[in-house]
Amino acid sequence: MSSIIGFYSLCLSSIISIIVLIPNSITNIKIKNFLFLCRCSTLFVCISFLSLVFAYVNSDFSNFNVFQNSHSDKPLIYKITGVWGNHEGSILLWLCMISIYGLLYSLISKSLNDFKILVLKIQSALFVIFAMFVIFTSNPFLINSILIKEGLGLNPILQDPALAIHPPMLYLGYVGFSLVFSLAIASLLKKNNDQDWIIETRKWSMISWGFLTAGIALGSYWAYYELGWGGWWFWDPVENISLMPWITGLALVHSLIMIRGEQAIEKWIVFLAILCFSLSILGTFLVRSGILTSVHSFASDASRGLFILLIFFLTTGFGFLVFLIKSPTKKNDLNLLFINKTSALIINNILMIIAVLTILLGTIYPIIIEVITNTRVSVGGPYFNSTVLPILLPGFLLMSVAPVLSWQTNKIQKFKIYVIFFIILSAVVCIQSYFTNFNTWGFIGLILGSWIITASIISIFLRFKFSLSLYYIKIINSFIAHIGVGVMIIGITFSSIYQKEYNFNVTVGDKINIDNVVLKFESIDIVEEKNYQSLRANFLLEKKGQLINYIKPGRNYYPVSKMITTEAGIYHDWLKDIYITLGNNNNDVWFIKIYINPLISFIWIGVFIMIFSSIIAILKK
Repeated sequence: MSSIIGFYSLCLSSIISIIVLIPNSITNIKIKNFLFLCRCSTLFVCISFLSLVFAYVNSDFSNFNVFQNSHSDKPLIYKITGVWGNHEGSILLWLCMISIYGLLYSLISKSLNDFKILVLKIQSALFVIFAMFVIFTSNPFLINSILIKEGLGLNPILQDPALAIHPPMLYLGYVGFSLVFSLAIASLLKKNNDQDWIIETRKWSMISWGFLTAGIALGSYWAYYELGWGGWWFWDPVENISLMPWITGLALVHSLIMIRGEQAIEKWIVFLAILCFSLSILGTFLVRSGILTSVHSFASDASRGLFILLIFFLTTGFGFLVFLIKSPTKKNDLNLLFINKTSALIINNILMIIAVLTILLGTIYPIIIEVITNTRVSVGGPYFNSTVLPILLPGFLLMSVAPVLSWQTNKIQKFKIYVIFFIILSAVVCIQSYFTNFNTWGFIGLILGSWIITASIISIFLRFKFSLSLYYIKIINSFIAHIGVGVMIIGITFSSIYQKEYNFNVTVGDKINIDNVVLKFESIDIVEEKNYQSLRANFLLEKKGQLINYIKPGRNYYPVSKMITTEAGIYHDWLKDIYITLGNNNNDVWFIKIYINPLISFIWIGVFIMIFSSIIAILKK
């Protein structure tokens, strides 16, 4: 019954959205009734999505999608997250979010009625396109032709609290750019010349980018503790797919700041808005089509992938066609000086887009070669580390001083102070690097991250009088965001360059002396959980004879899917993580791998600071 309700609610929502698209010159509909129809469409698509959730929660295996991706023994949280742990359910979630963003815009926007209607029509058009995709190629409400008593279960690797939240967060970012896209296209088609759309685009861009940041961070943290590779980023193709709209969105957010000082950047803003959503759709195609090999990808289906590719060309083609035809022309000249704020932001934007194109090339190049030569090639970390990082490096350097530059002049206030601190910092880092294990990238990363933090703090103290108030936090918010970036860079540098790896064969009772601590292998425990069997090795962590904590690496066996997953044991500390994975057993001798990851917590702290800054930016008027 829930499947029938879900399908017909989806169809009804699509019909209403199609009605919304009929030109006002034909319907002569009033704004009040227009908004009512838009909100009804959102209501029905939400009912459709909740119907699928209800089917999962109640283990309704008459629904083919539930049968394929759930099991009656699963905990409630994984029954719910199973809804978007598959192709059909995740695309329905995508569709639902497109409509919800339109609803929120209709409630919050203070734009003129004509412009609001235009934005919602474009948003409704996007909704209809994806609704047709769901209804005709990816229907999550198909009914089994025979009676089914039990399901096949959810992929065990997806049964994790962080990964339960990770896809919705990513989608809130990806789909949020659909509204940014609609605002940009509407700004080209509107008849008046007001700039109110810039303010709204700035807010929705920051919301989308903030969610995308949180989604990527959750995915990285999940990969860190779940996959047992000892790291948090592997330049996996699906990771690259999420990184491209994130970098483009970052360029868009910074470009929107330039509107305060210069007006002529509007073309670039519209271009980036179209590009952000286009990259989101392209990423969906690459993940769903099955042409990418990735630990993150699922639901491989070439025919459905081609349908998404068609949507990509349709949406991107329409967006850029309107951009070329209706591109704004009458604007102020850019006030480009050697070292003013506008110049710095434009250079940073260019570097970020070059980085995006470099990542895109490295991601799709293996696909092109395989199609042409039928030979699979691999493009991994060495390529991206040697190309993307050097491209972004000058941008990070500009980041440290850009907030203190002037819009109109070359002057930097109290320039000598920055020079003195930079020289002192460089000397300290140079001495530290010389007397430890010197590494060029480590030296660059440490001095870069430290300088971004130092320059931002100096700027705060020189320019603003301290005050314990929300207003004070708002006016220093750009510096807070850059401090977060600096902290993250230090975390990335130390955890990547100075990571230590050890391999041991141990038996119960053995002790390992490593990095000034002692690990004692105490026992192996096997526990029967509700839907899996848990095997854990218990390591007692001691320092100077005192018990610090227990570290419990292990494995989980899922009998329904007959899969084994690795569960890393991690001791988190402010200065380092002790990371253990459990390998094979040979006559009670266990192979273990231990990683010492210094300052890796700085990555999550830096990301948290950036997300906090994005929230403040949204609240900022």
